[in-house]
Amino acid sequence: MVPPVAGLGPAAHVDARLRWLTPERLTRVRAILLALSLFLGLCVYVFHTLSAMRAADPALVHKLRGLGVLTWLYALVQMLDLRFYNSRWTRRRRSSTGIPDSLHGWLFGQMLAWFGILYYGVTEDVRWYVAGLILLGISFLAFPIRKSE
Repeated sequence: MVPPVAGLGPAAHVDARLRWLTPERLTRVRAILLALSLFLGLCVYVFHTLSAMRAADPALVHKLRGLGVLTWLYALVQMLDLRFYNSRWTRRRRSSTGIPDSLHGWLFGQMLAWFGILYYGVTEDVRWYVAGLILLGISFLAFPIRKSE
């Protein structure tokens, strides 16, 4: 077996890719995530106010609700694991991607807001979107930017 050479391999590759991701830039990334979520919600709102839409198929709405429950469950479990437990899957994801935990948490929060946008677009029901935005805001508080990241 050949010993590893310092500076080569996946860890060095991840570090080289993500040197630009400083705490100052993470602040911009967080603002962009929030701005995109709000802008897409505004686009769906304008679409619904300007055009008449036929009612969505009840079977599709039922399936979307089931998908929403699974999406929320997955994201909340992953956020709790990332924040408190640090299971082996979280450690593996952290080492393979190399992005900060705060960005991971924000992306899980954004996933919920974007599901709400999809649901709002199909059904004209804004509740999932508002709940997703609230959880996105909570993810910003639960996963702060640390200077060591």
